[in-house]
Amino acid sequence: MTELKSSSELKAIAKEKSLDKYGTLIFANILIFAIQFILSALVTVSGPANIFLFCINELITLVISILVGILVSGKAYLYMNLLYSQAVSTKDIFFGFKQHPNKAVTIQALFVVVDFLVSIPGSILMYYLRYNASSGIIGALIFAIAIGLIINVYVSLTYSQAFFLLHDYPDKSAKELLAYSKKMMQGNKFKLLYIHISFIPWFIFGVITLFIPLLWVSVYRYATLTAFYQDLIVKYGNAGKVDYGLN
Repeated sequence: MTELKSSSELKAIAKEKSLDKYGTLIFANILIFAIQFILSALVTVSGPANIFLFCINELITLVISILVGILVSGKAYLYMNLLYSQAVSTKDIFFGFKQHPNKAVTIQALFVVVDFLVSIPGSILMYYLRYNASSGIIGALIFAIAIGLIINVYVSLTYSQAFFLLHDYPDKSAKELLAYSKKMMQGNKFKLLYIHISFIPWFIFGVITLFIPLLWVSVYRYATLTAFYQDLIVKYGNAGKVDYGLN
């Protein structure tokens, strides 16, 4: 079986493919962020602070975060076109509305719901911390945050390929796509985690240089993640022909 490329090789591929496309890719990223921000601002309920209003706004945020999965699907399509040397356009981010948006929403729901559930213990402890800053509560809060982070990272890595797979396997159900991703990531989670961690210095550099370089770093990072998916497909067989015994 073909060995996966190293992180440096994947980054080199990402740089080469993105070389004359940064304007389009950066604008696409900004557009996705702007759409999410505007939607959140428009539907957020304002009024006197109370627990009911807080819960309503949290629910709205949850729903919007899930619906954004359609744009995440479009972003995956955009970068797959980039890596496979196809024409790329900002409008590619809206391709998710045509390519089974229900599946994109289902995939995104997994990530959003898991993140929401693992954050509940920490949120409860934060509330009690306002009234009792004991070492026991602080310790429990740190533990809850750590466990939540571990679960979030595990789920994110395990099902990280689902949006890419949606465009190579549009006939498969969301459940099958998630299962495919899980199978592909067996033995490859730490490699992907290393790729994510390797970008931390770039993000720190972006922050301390007035955030502007983050526009480039976000493109560089996602192109590298797409190159990782491309490499996985080569390892397991040509796209559209992979059989994981799940049919």
